[in-house]
Amino acid sequence: GRLSEWIFSPGSLLNPLHKKNKEQAPPVLLLPINVFGSNKTMSSSNNKSRMWKTPFTVAFRCRLPIISAPMAGLSGGLLAARVCKTGGLGMIAAGHFQDISKLEKEIQIFQEEMKNIPATGTTTDYRSHSQHQSADLSIGFIGFSALSTPNGWKDYEYILKHHRPKAVQFFAPSIIHQPNDGLSNVQLAHEYNTQFIAQVGSISEAKEAIRHKVDAIICQGSEAGGHGLRRELGSSTMALASQVSKMTSIPVLAAGGIVNGKHLASALCVCDGASMGTRFWASKESIGNPKLQQELIKDNSCDDVVRTTMFDQIQNKLSSIMWPHPYHSVGALRNQTSLEWEGKTAQELQNAIDKTELLDEYKSAQKASDPRVVCILSGEGVGEIDHIEGAYDVTLRIEKEAIDSINRLQTLCN
Repeated sequence: GRLSEWIFSPGSLLNPLHKKNKEQAPPVLLLPINVFGSNKTMSSSNNKSRMWKTPFTVAFRCRLPIISAPMAGLSGGLLAARVCKTGGLGMIAAGHFQDISKLEKEIQIFQEEMKNIPATGTTTDYRSHSQHQSADLSIGFIGFSALSTPNGWKDYEYILKHHRPKAVQFFAPSIIHQPNDGLSNVQLAHEYNTQFIAQVGSISEAKEAIRHKVDAIICQGSEAGGHGLRRELGSSTMALASQVSKMTSIPVLAAGGIVNGKHLASALCVCDGASMGTRFWASKESIGNPKLQQELIKDNSCDDVVRTTMFDQIQNKLSSIMWPHPYHSVGALRNQTSLEWEGKTAQELQNAIDKTELLDEYKSAQKASDPRVVCILSGEGVGEIDHIEGAYDVTLRIEKEAIDSINRLQTLCN
């Protein structure tokens, strides 16, 4: 099963291993020590050689239960490769997938970087050095736009056939069918032996993903940065991940507000891993705007993040691709624009768009990368990020922090 074999504290009368039963679990503190394959307190040193054992790491042949989210315009080949080198699952963002050549350029960067894995290996211990160069390739797509045309489906199949990614991730929506009752994006991936990850924001979306036999489900809570369900339609990260994990034996990961090892340890109490976006947006390898990136490491807190439809209402007027309902909502840092329109109606904003210079001013601010005006995507965990650093070091530190947190929990019931 999932991270569902737990061991009770030494003083428990119900010792030793117990498979978690959602209906009959006794009211005793359960300790997830078996994620390391041992009931001993684990040292956080030499963590690159440690194997984590959760349903996600087993199913996806990863060392760590960590995904770096495929953020459009932010997650390129170098970032994905650096995360893969630690043993996590680093993902390249195909985004709206309007230009296949851009994606293939990032795939090439990924493959070149993966050639530089040290001979001792720092990812996993079950594949050869040469296999790592392409075997970990994983790509994320935005569903409503990436597969909106026959050419989109053709390019999707081309990527599956010629690049043979280990996994693909879809979101907004996660499940799509070809016209005239054709194959789904899940079925097409499976035809090429590619694992399929569905990112969902609600129980109803999760049920659909389960029906389509996806290989993993990412539960994106309303604390997340970037696009997601409107707040009134979504749920919090841990509540959603916990409830979906009860519904299925498919690996489930949490996403939203997770930026460090303490958060990862919390996620592992309810599901099988975590997908992180904002933490890797604030990395040296991110291909996002460096001026806007600096806003992530200022004196922020969770109070400085808002989930709103306001930015999409403006940006949809300036973009050739419009985010549709119910995904036209972003987690972003508060700024002058959000403060001006927060609490006002969509109609009031529309009147300003139609009758004032608001669009021209916003477009100028985009060109100038003015953080006071433009949307800066961010999740609620941003307040615990204080500097920009390499993704490799970020990931290994998250692992160390998670181990320290799990070890601390074990001391609480002795």
